[in-house]
Parts: sequence; structure tokens; C-alpha cells
Amino acid sequence: MRKIVIAVLWLIVFIGCSSTSKKTVDTKGVPTTLLGLLPKPAEEKPIEETPPEKVPSSEQNRAYKDTDGFPDYIIGAGDLLTISMLRAGGQESVDIRVPPNGKISFSFLDNIPVIGRTTGEVTEEMAKLLEAFVKRPRITVVVKEYYSKKAFLLGEIARIEGLPQSGPGVYPLKGKTTLLNTLISIGGHTPKADLSRVELTRGGKIYYINLYKMLTQGGEGMDIILENGDRVVVPELPTFREEKLVTNRIYVLGEVSTPGLLEVKTDITVLEAISKAGGVKLTAAKSKSRIVRGDISKPEVIPIDLKKLIDKSDLSLNVKLQNGDVIYVPTTFIGKFSNSFNQIIPILNA
Repeated sequence: MRKIVIAVLWLIVFIGCSSTSKKTVDTKGVPTTLLGLLPKPAEEKPIEETPPEKVPSSEQNRAYKDTDGFPDYIIGAGDLLTISMLRAGGQESVDIRVPPNGKISFSFLDNIPVIGRTTGEVTEEMAKLLEAFVKRPRITVVVKEYYSKKAFLLGEIARIEGLPQSGPGVYPLKGKTTLLNTLISIGGHTPKADLSRVELTRGGKIYYINLYKMLTQGGEGMDIILENGDRVVVPELPTFREEKLVTNRIYVLGEVSTPGLLEVKTDITVLEAISKAGGVKLTAAKSKSRIVRGDISKPEVIPIDLKKLIDKSDLSLNVKLQNGDVIYVPTTFIGKFSNSFNQIIPILNA
């Protein structure tokens, strides 16, 4: 029944395309004040709870690796690096976006591979290579902006004014990032959250995590380290759920006023979904919008020109949505520099 919203990541392949046909791709501690706000676990049909240590990990999706006992971020395509070198005339600093091929150039050096490596590893190699041109080179490489690794946090996550980003959305992973720390840092849960039945989708499988137990009992190994592509959904407590079953769950993400999950009991069209999400923003690239449909293993990415639909009233584009569909509205070039830019990978707008 569930459709995997993580499929939004696969939009990277299609944002630059102009075709209107369907495309398929292979696709312990917590502040005491927070504990007092925790909702009681739901009294509902038992589910198969997965202990944190039993959740499988994929090496290729990890955001960090241990270096001398410390977690170091693994560089990926789309990350923005700042490379600084001390010269006779002062310090030279350059920002370089990691291209898809993973090779960068700096000063006398060309085609230095960086993807899958840490900043320390890249710094060490570049310093050695520069010794052929510069006496005792002093160089540093740091990550300025993190974009290559993301996790989706959806459902009953609170929106807090004053935070750079809060509420349901797409969050960058900046190294060894745990579920509890991430949830707390982005605003925590709403009063309606059922923390005993949190869903983690990883590798196409759903694991039920008892976050309530993690928060109240704590302990070593009680948290889960997030990985690239993880989808976390914090559901509602049963007492807050509507008596009538929801027919459709539609996600509207990107440049809309209120991105997130829509739960409706009837069929819904693209225009209705956009309207329920508060409409598109001025920074929306309406003509490059997409609908992601189907299972993560074989999703369909369907172009939908919202400019024609909204501005020109072309109702032939106002298609009926299916349960689990994801509507993604990208940002314009100017909109890249707005707060919403932090939600998506830069190359989505290429």
C-alpha cells in the first residue's frame, strides 16, 4: 500500500529533461523537559519492533567513516568544498562544487578524485602532490555545504519558528548523524506523535522503531545512525487518527507554501493537491515539476507542467493522483539562494 517517497531522489536524473512522457529509472541523553512531553505508547495491534542493533547498514549509503576513532564525513557529488592554501601573498581560498565524476582541480593540480573520501584524505593527497610545485605546502579542505547525502523525515514532526529548518522535510546528513539527535535538532515531535511505532524505510524494507523506548531508557546503542536515502515517518497516536480510513496519501514537496503529507478520503487531482499545499511559491520552477509514482525499485517520473496548468488553465494536465504519489516542485535559479534551497540537492535544478 505504501509508496516510498524516497523516490524523489531519483528526480536528479530527470529535472533537466524536457520530454513529457513517463520515464522509469532503476532505481542518551535527552533534556528532561522533552521527556515530560512524550506521548504514551499506543495501545494498538502489536507490530514487529526492530531493535536498533538489528537494523541493517549499507556501507555505500553511510555518510561517514571512522578515522583514528573519529567519524569523518564522506564527500559526495554536489557537496561544496572550500580549499585554502597559504601563499606568500596571503591565504588563497576557493569554493569547488564536487561534480558527478568526483574529480576536482585546484592550483597546479587537476582531476583529483574526492568522492568516497574524507576531507582529511583529500587534504593529505593534495599536500603531497603540491610538494612538486610549492615548498612545504599548507592546505586545508573542508566541506562548506552538504548536499550529497539526505534523509527524509516525515509525519508528526514539529515546525518551530527560529530554526533554519524544521518540520517534515529533506535533511542533509553531515557525518555521523543519529535519528534522535536529528529529530530533536529540527523541532522534536508534535503532541500527536506515536513514538512507539516510528517507521524507518531502508533498502526498500520497513522497520518499526520504538523511539519512545529510546528516549525514556537511553543507553549505549539505543539510537540509529541515519544513512543516505533513509525515510523516517513519525505516525499519529491512534486517538488522533480519523475514524474513516484515509484513501490517499499524497506528498507535495519543494517550492510550495506548506510542503508535506496530504491525507484525503477521496480522489484528488494535481491542482487540488497544490492548492491544499498553499499554492506554489514565486521561486517555483513550475514548468519543471514532476510526479514520482510507484515502488522505489521501479518508480515512474512523470513531468507535469504546472505553468501551463495554473497560468494557462490547461486542465488536460490536471491528472488524478494515486495513493503514495509525490509531487515535487523545484526552485528557479534565483530561488536557489532562498531558505528552501537547503531542502534539495543543487543538481536537481541543473
